[in-house]
Amino acid sequence: MKKNTHTYNLGDIVTFKFLTGDIYTGKITEITWKEDDTASYKIKVEDVKGFTIYPCMTDARIIKREKTARVADKEYSLKASDILRKKYESKPKKSELDSAIDSQRDFINGDIK
Repeated sequence: MKKNTHTYNLGDIVTFKFLTGDIYTGKITEITWKEDDTASYKIKVEDVKGFTIYPCMTDARIIKREKTARVADKEYSLKASDILRKKYESKPKKSELDSAIDSQRDFINGDIK
Protein backbone atom coordinates (compact mmCIF):
# COMPACT_ATOMS: atom_id res chain seq x y z
CA MET A 1 0.00 0.00 0.00
CA LYS A 2 1.43 3.38 -1.00
CA LYS A 3 1.47 6.19 1.56
CA ASN A 4 -0.30 9.41 0.68
CA THR A 5 1.90 12.44 0.31
CA HIS A 6 2.02 14.89 3.15
CA THR A 7 0.93 18.49 2.64
CA TYR A 8 3.34 20.15 5.05
CA ASN A 9 7.08 19.71 5.57
CA LEU A 10 9.42 19.58 8.55
CA GLY A 11 10.18 23.11 9.70
CA ASP A 12 7.02 24.69 8.25
CA ILE A 13 5.33 27.25 10.48
CA VAL A 14 1.61 26.46 10.57
CA THR A 15 -1.54 27.68 12.30
CA PHE A 16 -3.77 24.89 13.58
CA LYS A 17 -6.93 24.33 15.60
CA PHE A 18 -6.44 22.14 18.66
CA LEU A 19 -9.11 19.71 19.91
CA THR A 20 -10.32 22.28 22.47
CA GLY A 21 -10.96 24.82 19.72
CA ASP A 22 -7.94 26.97 20.60
CA ILE A 23 -5.87 28.19 17.65
CA TYR A 24 -2.06 28.05 17.84
CA THR A 25 0.87 28.74 15.55
CA GLY A 26 3.94 26.52 15.73
CA LYS A 27 6.69 24.68 13.89
CA ILE A 28 6.36 21.13 12.54
CA THR A 29 9.07 19.04 14.20
CA GLU A 30 8.11 15.52 13.12
CA ILE A 31 5.98 13.74 10.52
CA THR A 32 4.66 10.22 11.09
CA TRP A 33 2.08 8.07 9.34
CA LYS A 34 -1.10 6.68 10.88
CA GLU A 35 -2.44 3.21 10.11
CA ASP A 36 -4.82 4.67 7.51
CA ASP A 37 -1.84 6.25 5.68
CA THR A 38 -2.59 9.85 6.67
CA ALA A 39 0.18 12.17 7.76
CA SER A 40 0.36 13.08 11.42
CA TYR A 41 2.40 16.11 12.48
CA LYS A 42 4.08 16.92 15.79
CA ILE A 43 3.98 20.71 16.23
CA LYS A 44 6.06 22.72 18.72
CA VAL A 45 4.43 25.95 19.94
CA GLU A 46 6.70 28.40 21.78
CA ASP A 47 5.58 31.14 24.16
CA VAL A 48 7.13 33.27 26.90
CA LYS A 49 6.85 30.44 29.45
CA GLY A 50 8.58 27.87 27.23
CA PHE A 51 7.05 25.52 24.67
CA THR A 52 4.33 22.91 24.25
CA ILE A 53 4.36 19.94 21.87
CA TYR A 54 1.09 19.07 20.10
CA PRO A 55 1.34 15.55 18.62
CA CYS A 56 -1.02 13.89 16.14
CA MET A 57 -2.14 17.00 14.25
CA THR A 58 -3.47 16.06 10.82
CA ASP A 59 -3.97 18.06 7.62
CA ALA A 60 -7.62 18.52 8.67
CA ARG A 61 -6.55 20.36 11.86
CA ILE A 62 -4.07 22.69 10.14
CA ILE A 63 -5.69 25.93 9.01
CA LYS A 64 -2.85 27.44 7.00
CA ARG A 65 0.89 27.51 6.44
CA GLU A 66 2.39 30.75 7.74
CA LYS A 67 5.92 30.16 6.43
CA THR A 68 7.66 27.38 4.60
CA ALA A 69 10.62 25.66 6.21
CA ARG A 70 13.00 27.38 3.81
CA VAL A 71 11.71 30.89 4.66
CA ALA A 72 11.64 30.14 8.41
CA ASP A 73 15.21 28.79 8.38
CA LYS A 74 16.43 31.75 6.35
CA GLU A 75 14.85 34.23 8.78
CA TYR A 76 16.30 32.33 11.74
CA SER A 77 19.81 32.32 10.26
CA LEU A 78 19.56 36.05 9.50
CA LYS A 79 18.54 36.78 13.10
CA ALA A 80 21.34 34.57 14.42
CA SER A 81 23.95 36.24 12.22
CA ASP A 82 22.73 39.69 13.31
CA ILE A 83 23.04 38.69 16.96
CA LEU A 84 26.56 37.36 16.43
CA ARG A 85 27.57 40.42 14.43
CA LYS A 86 26.33 42.78 17.15
CA LYS A 87 28.05 40.73 19.82
CA TYR A 88 31.46 40.88 18.16
CA GLU A 89 31.08 44.29 16.56
CA SER A 90 32.39 46.67 19.18
CA LYS A 91 32.86 50.37 19.16
CA PRO A 92 36.46 51.49 19.14
CA LYS A 93 37.52 52.23 22.69
CA LYS A 94 39.12 55.54 23.51
CA SER A 95 42.40 55.49 25.29
CA GLU A 96 42.87 57.49 28.47
CA LEU A 97 44.94 60.00 26.52
CA ASP A 98 42.21 60.52 23.92
CA SER A 99 39.61 60.98 26.67
CA ALA A 100 41.82 63.55 28.45
CA ILE A 101 42.40 65.46 25.20
CA ASP A 102 38.64 65.48 24.49
CA SER A 103 37.96 66.78 28.03
CA GLN A 104 40.48 69.61 27.58
CA ARG A 105 39.05 70.46 24.15
CA ASP A 106 35.55 70.64 25.67
CA PHE A 107 36.86 72.87 28.49
CA ILE A 108 38.52 75.26 26.04
CA ASN A 109 35.35 75.40 23.95
CA GLY A 110 33.30 76.22 27.07
CA ASP A 111 31.57 72.85 27.36
CA ILE A 112 32.15 72.28 31.07
CA LYS A 113 30.67 69.06 32.44
